Amino acid sequence: MKLSATYLITILKYGYPPKPEDDFKSLEYLRRLGFHYLEMEGLGREHAKNLANNLPAYKKALRDNDIRIHNFCIVDPDLVSLDKTKRLAAYDHFKRMADIGAEFEPVTFHLASYAPPVEYIGRVPYQLDGGEYSFGTAPRIRIPDGFKWQEVWETLVESARFCADYSKSLGKVIIMEPRVDEIICSVDSMIRLLDDVGSDYLKANFDTGHFAAQRENVCLALAKLESRYANIHIADNIPVNTDHLTLGEGCIDWDEFFRILKMQNYDGFLGLDLGAKDDAELERKLLRSRDYIADVAKRAGVTLEW
Repeated sequence: MKLSATYLITILKYGYPPKPEDDFKSLEYLRRLGFHYLEMEGLGREHAKNLANNLPAYKKALRDNDIRIHNFCIVDPDLVSLDKTKRLAAYDHFKRMADIGAEFEPVTFHLASYAPPVEYIGRVPYQLDGGEYSFGTAPRIRIPDGFKWQEVWETLVESARFCADYSKSLGKVIIMEPRVDEIICSVDSMIRLLDDVGSDYLKANFDTGHFAAQRENVCLALAKLESRYANIHIADNIPVNTDHLTLGEGCIDWDEFFRILKMQNYDGFLGLDLGAKDDAELERKLLRSRDYIADVAKRAGVTLEW
């Protein structure tokens, strides 16, 4: 298995969304810490445009720092808009970004399901608004008149199927991220989506931090999603909030988790997806989590590289 860094590290260090120069500094930072694998994101239209306009520079920076992008996430909430005009425009944007992402030769592309179209009292979760990033905001909501969950669900299924079909044309599997407060937040909602889309090119991104925060038993969730996930995010959690903790400081049984991974013959990526208040805490959590999970993997007889 391979241990990678998620793009959250860049976001926490440099803001949301980062500028190209921030991405380059982040690559140098990860090289200094000894990481060679990274998940990359296109965060909204401006960040996506910067990525497209600076593609040769990104490729050079990756080579110079000996870092490989293994997962490329295309972020656009309009992919699940109930407004068909917005959704079709997002489909075109997705295709352009997938073509750019394919230039990095990732193993997978990456989706999110986004917050449902209800009325939020306060800040909407996971917004690209330049504000402080948080994993979840425990929002208060009001259900608008005329709201129909089935319409929301059918729109997500249509969108995920479109993205899976285009990813297939590029020879890539696309993975769906579960996140607290979004349409796909639990193991069973993930399974339902995979069933309804019905494509071998759509799989789950298994996220230990979000599943634990959702009060899923993470090891049982892993068993339920056997053969249906193609990437893993790892963070610990105590399910009183959505904090992504240093590995070993939460409720997840990592020894059992690795025993199941080995039993399922998983040989893919594990992305460290950790929250932090400042740079010093982030680095401390990254290094402690890396050392902790390396020991767990060793006890399980699993070779882990980064």
